[in-house]
Amino acid sequence: MKIHDYLKNNYGYSDFQIGQIRYTIISILSDVSKLIIMGIFFILTDYFFQYLAAIATLFVLRTCTGGLHFKHYFSCLALSFFLLYIGICQLPKILLPRPLYFVLLLLCILINYLFAPIVSSYRPIPNGIQIRKAKRQAFHIITIYALIMYIVPPNQYIITGFWIIMLQSFQLLAAKIVRKEVPHEASIEIMDI
Repeated sequence: MKIHDYLKNNYGYSDFQIGQIRYTIISILSDVSKLIIMGIFFILTDYFFQYLAAIATLFVLRTCTGGLHFKHYFSCLALSFFLLYIGICQLPKILLPRPLYFVLLLLCILINYLFAPIVSSYRPIPNGIQIRKAKRQAFHIITIYALIMYIVPPNQYIITGFWIIMLQSFQLLAAKIVRKEVPHEASIEIMDI
């Protein structure tokens, strides 16, 4: 007996509910596999702990702001890897004056306030309360990060998190532009993870 039939016959799930379950399981397995693949790379290049800091920062921010999502696994993996690679391995090599970090975080707050949340076309359109909540969450997350940067002496993990916030914010801006220019059927969809 197929799982679909089993869930339908034994638990009374509708085809729509079974589709939601399937989508959720596929999404989770897809994201976990990408995290493992990228994690292996960062282990081999001795950036694993920066990778963990980057993923933690990205997860906290992206769950409330959303952003770009590619329909195809390898496109999503390639963009995710590229953004994490430059955010972990390249951008932290750029030394900025300490006050500039805070100015740039203010810019991130503004971008997130203006454009968040951008949700998946597979999810319900958020209402006004949900939109305000997402904007407040992004504001609080970035503000708390700025306070942490102010209190904690600069180190590779703090700087990596900063660049991940920058990249996520500009990726959110790109998602907004793509959403306006690309029709619904295109290869890029908007999704929060």
